[in-house]
Amino acid sequence: MKNYLLTLLEHCSEEQFGQDAVEWAIVTGFIQLSYDLEADLRLIMGEPGRPETGRYDDIVEAYQRVVRQNYQALIESYGPVLEGLNRPGPLVA
Repeated sequence: MKNYLLTLLEHCSEEQFGQDAVEWAIVTGFIQLSYDLEADLRLIMGEPGRPETGRYDDIVEAYQRVVRQNYQALIESYGPVLEGLNRPGPLVA
């Protein structure tokens, strides 16, 4: 199964971001694989010469949205730490 997924990811995108997006879609259940390479490629990338029939753009947009949300949550989690660093006074008690 590992080799199948690697082959599928390589066929979907040469770029790491695209491969990450497709992997995210598989792991989260955003798309369901049939484990038939041709069928899965058509599902993700669309019919040959008709990329609009695939889910790749939807996958990338959804993945970008999740990445942005996670980034924002991370930045917000730093809020208390940054407030402590920006308070006047000695850092060491």
